[in-house]
Amino acid sequence: MGRVGQGVALTGLTTLVAGGLAGVPAGAAAPQVTHTQIDLSFPNIDQCGFTVNSVVQGTDTFQAFVDRSGNMTFQDLSHVVSTLTNVANGKVVYVDNASRDAFSGDSGVVNPDGTITFTDTLTGMPVRIYTSHSSTLVKDVGYLSIVRTVDSEGNLLDEQVTEHGPHPFAGDFEVYCDAIAAAIG
Repeated sequence: MGRVGQGVALTGLTTLVAGGLAGVPAGAAAPQVTHTQIDLSFPNIDQCGFTVNSVVQGTDTFQAFVDRSGNMTFQDLSHVVSTLTNVANGKVVYVDNASRDAFSGDSGVVNPDGTITFTDTLTGMPVRIYTSHSSTLVKDVGYLSIVRTVDSEGNLLDEQVTEHGPHPFAGDFEVYCDAIAAAIG
């Protein structure tokens, strides 16, 4: 998912889907699955300092799993493209996402010692920014896993990041905005 403009739309979508799953009973055998066709338009939004019209299209499949201990984990499979058109000059850039995000959710997994572990693992291509001539400006691809362990008070005890493949974006919005500016500025 393009993490800024597209991320805003998909975060809202994920929040909506996850909120709808709040009533999933602990110990449910089958995962709860929500498949969504996405076709959204956001006219005149700010994207990295530019006013753009954004059209977001694709598919998203969100799954919620409950283990025997009642811990919830989630998986989000998506292929979504956001087409950003600069209102001032008509230039276009695309922000593409074709990836799987598996994560532990807001409550994490409670360990026997009382600590809590949060895991977020991205595979595939979470971000590719490209022009109408298919010139790739940024491509974040491969495997990225972040595992954080906190104490019962929420204090970070440990963080492990495992990365394979190029990840020039990996949450760095300056890289994202520089690519957008290069294409539509």
